[in-house]
Formats: sequence, structure tokens, C-alpha cells
Amino acid sequence: MNELTSKIDVAMGRIKAELVLKDAFIINVFTQTVEKKDIAINDGIIVGMGKYEGNHEINCNGFFVAPGFIDSHVHIESSMVTPEIFSDLVIKKGVTTIIADPHEIANVLGEKGIEFMLQNSKKGDADIFFMLPSCVPAVDFEDNGAVLEADNLERFIEDPQVLGLGEVMDVNAVTSGNKKMIRKILMVNKYRKSLDGHCPKINDKELNAYLCANIRTDHECTNYEEALEKVKNGMYVMLREGSAARDLKKLLPAVNDKNYSRFLFCTDDRHIEDLVDEGSIDNCIRTAIDEGLDAIKAYTIASFNAANCYNLWDRGAISAGMKADLVIFEDIKKLKIKNVIKNGKVYKNNHMFKDIFAKPSVNVDHIKEDLFKIKAKGKFVNVIKVQPGGLVTKKEKRQVKINEGLVECVESKEEVVNKIAVIERHKNSGKHSVGFIEGLGLKKAAIAQTIAHDSHNIIVLGDNDKDMEIAVNNIISNNGGIVFVSEGKLLEHLKLPIGGLMTSENPSFVVDKIIKLNSLAVKFGIKKEVDPFITLGFMALPVIPEIKITSRGLFDYSKFSFIDLFTDI
Repeated sequence: MNELTSKIDVAMGRIKAELVLKDAFIINVFTQTVEKKDIAINDGIIVGMGKYEGNHEINCNGFFVAPGFIDSHVHIESSMVTPEIFSDLVIKKGVTTIIADPHEIANVLGEKGIEFMLQNSKKGDADIFFMLPSCVPAVDFEDNGAVLEADNLERFIEDPQVLGLGEVMDVNAVTSGNKKMIRKILMVNKYRKSLDGHCPKINDKELNAYLCANIRTDHECTNYEEALEKVKNGMYVMLREGSAARDLKKLLPAVNDKNYSRFLFCTDDRHIEDLVDEGSIDNCIRTAIDEGLDAIKAYTIASFNAANCYNLWDRGAISAGMKADLVIFEDIKKLKIKNVIKNGKVYKNNHMFKDIFAKPSVNVDHIKEDLFKIKAKGKFVNVIKVQPGGLVTKKEKRQVKINEGLVECVESKEEVVNKIAVIERHKNSGKHSVGFIEGLGLKKAAIAQTIAHDSHNIIVLGDNDKDMEIAVNNIISNNGGIVFVSEGKLLEHLKLPIGGLMTSENPSFVVDKIIKLNSLAVKFGIKKEVDPFITLGFMALPVIPEIKITSRGLFDYSKFSFIDLFTDI
């Protein structure tokens, strides 16, 4: 009672507030206007707007104040740092609330992976909520480290940090009424929590089935017409601007004055160097405004819309009774952040990080280069064609050069065609497959990593078998990470001991390593417009069109089945 009475007294102006932001240009997400007022804050809550006095005052004359930004869908593991470190990186960019899906670490470590994310996230300064991984494995035929059924997930569902079920990427499991998937959906609906979608190129009837399951979001629209169709049918569409998948610009034409409340911003998968250099949701805001979106709508999409979508009624707007999560900045279009207020206090960058011990998660024997040899079964092969700026690939047919019964190379006058392989690393089963990929252009080198969505087996890219062997064996010896090898020499590596996905190293150390790895990639032929490590990681995810590679072989999304490497022309 005393706490509420105190807030009322401050709201009425009878006593001073703990903190007052004076003469601020306030972004009003309710009226789509800007108002100049003071903002009074007590006990981490906004208690009033108007004219107020405070024990501590910040002069905001000439500055704008917006609600704290919300990343509506992100896989923290893709930053390669722990939730604690990730929180420290993005709060500086104005992101005060994160909605994360830990299905990367869950595919490696199962329930223990989710437990780690929940506990470690509490050490961060931003609020981190979680959507429980719906597809572990992503599809039934994947070779990952764990299986999570409805019973495994239900133990987490009442945790206040858990908002619902993460992206249901196995559309076929929903539309066919797969019992295991239906149990997960019913479990979450029983607790009246949210369900995220993942449904590229879904047809009308499939979308209706999705909506019947109460799946209400999607971040995989391939064009703005698809986004409009989903919004028209009641979905929230996420405008994604990640590191490899940058869909915001092509989807933005779908946003208009009548439907903007149905759009959210998300980063999905964003590398640490992009977070540091370009930003997070702040980057989405700037990009959207640069592309012509009304500035107030951009800030509304970044905060209020996401809060409404996920029933976070205590945030997303500047209003009495709301959490005092605020961003103070110059220039409404360029968004130059001056201060971030979290729970009523100015955020100060004084976080200290501790090393985290992690058990080995790479369980596979060292390999020989013979593993990458391909017996010729024809003159033509199916090749994965990478498209810069996206995760969707094309299936191409290319002729091969044969020498003594083995494929020597894929003949191509225009593009470098590399070998690509996936090696199961969780149960030492010996499963592996080798194929070809074009559009990356790596020359005289190999890249290997344990980031390979979503099963996170070892994936390796190269133009010669020996460098690929050395790269993979370094990954095994280092218990996961990223390595770059050329002419038999290890040129650079980043250890990722937490599930082969994350490290607790200082973020500046990680950024330095990634910068060096990126520089090597460009030096050895990778196209500048391609993020080599995120792009490579997604080449093993069979639930994104059109063709991918897993430890079991090439997978054709349109047929939703495996196909042979060799093909008739």
C-alpha cells in the first residue's frame, strides 16, 4: 500500500519524483504524435507526464524519448556470446526487452541448454524472455543432440520468463496433425501463452491450419505480397534485419497507415560484430526511416507492437504505470542515442563477465580427407546456389569433371563451386554427406564450424579436401567453434566451448576474432556482400527453401524429401 500511495503522491505532484526527464520530446505511440513534457519516474515506474520536479533531473531539452526497444525474435546463440553478454551489448543500442528462442543450444544440450539460458540471462541488464523451442529436432529426420517433447517443455511453461512456444518451423507437422506437435501446441494453449510461426511460402489452407493452432507470428516472408496476405489474415509479421537474412527493405512496402500495428522488428540471427557496428533494433528503425517509413510508426513498431503481440502490458509505451524503460536520443531519423533508462535508472556500462565452464559437446573421431571424395555416379550434380542477402537458396544442375571414377570438380566458367559437407558430431554415428555449393567463392582455403542450424553438426566448406580435413579436425580438438585453414595451415580460430555455439570471453575479444575471420574470408574469395559464417551455418537447415544439406544428404524443400547428389540433365 505504501508503495502505491507513494506513486500516487508523486503523480499528484505532492512529493518529488526520484527521477525527472525535463522538457523531453516524447514519442506517443497511442496518438502517433510528439509531445513536449516532463517524465516523472519512481521505483522504476513512470508515474506521470507534465510538469514535475525530481530529486534527480536530466535536461532533455532538444532530445527525444521513446519506449525501450523490443527485439521480438532472436537466437542469442547466433551472436556467439552468452545471454548475459548479449544483454550488455544490445541495451546500449536501446533494446531493453529481448524475446529469445533458445532452440540452437536446445538442439545440442536439450533441457540443460534451456536451463543454462534461463539462469545466465538473469545476470543481464535487459529483460530476456524466452519462447520454448518447438522443433528439437527441427524435423524428425535430423541428427541433433536432443529431443524435446511436450512433457519436456511443460516443466518450463509456467516460468515467468517463458512467454510461449518458439517458431513452429515444421509446417507439415501442423498441417498433417502430427500428434507430437499437436501435444506441444495444446500444452501452450492450455496455459494461454503465445506461439511463434515460421512459414515461408505457405498456401491459403496451410495458413488457415496454422491460425487454427493459434500460431500468430511469422518472420520468414519472402516478399511484401506474402507479408500483406499474412497480415490480412490476422498474423503479426516480423520485419527481419539480421546478418545474413536482411528482409526489412523488401517487406517494408507492405506497411501502411491501416496495418502498421501488425508489424514487428526482429533480428533473428545477428553476429556480434554487426551488433557492435550497426546495432540491433535501432538499426531496424534507422533502415525503415531511410526507406521512407514514418518515424513515429518506426518507433511504435519497435516497442508498442511487440509488447502487444506478446502480452507484455507493462511496457512498450510512455504512460503512467508503465515500466520506465526509455531511450533518450538526438535526431528522430538518425537515432543518436544519448542515454538508456532501464527500470528507472540510467544504464551504466560497468558490467563484469566471468568465465563459464562447459562440458565437451563435440563427440566425433578425427577424420581423413578421403571422407570428402565423391564417386562419380553421373555427369551432372545438384548444386546449392547461394543468394546474397537471404537464406533461401536455389537448386542448380552443373556438370562435373571426372578423374579415375571420382568427381574432380564441378565445371563452372562464372562461379567458383566449393565442396560442402556436414558431419554428425553429437553421437559419433559416422553419418556425413558431401555436396557442392556455389555463390560463396572460397579459394585455396577451408572454413569449418559447429554452427549449423538447427542440429549444429560440423559443417565445412572448401576448395580442397586436405584443408577441409585439417579444418574439421581442429574443430574437434577445440571442442567447437570456427576455424579458417589455408594450404594446410590454421590461420585463425574462435573457440565456442558452450555447446559449440557460445563463449563467455570478453565481447571485444570475440569481435576481434570475427573481424580477422571475416577479413580472411574476403581475402580468400568470399564475396563482400555475403556473411560467410552465418550463411554457411544456414546451409544445413532443411526447413528453408529450396535446397540444403544435412548429415544425411541433400534435402529439397519443395519435395520435402532427400534427393540424390547426381541428377539427369
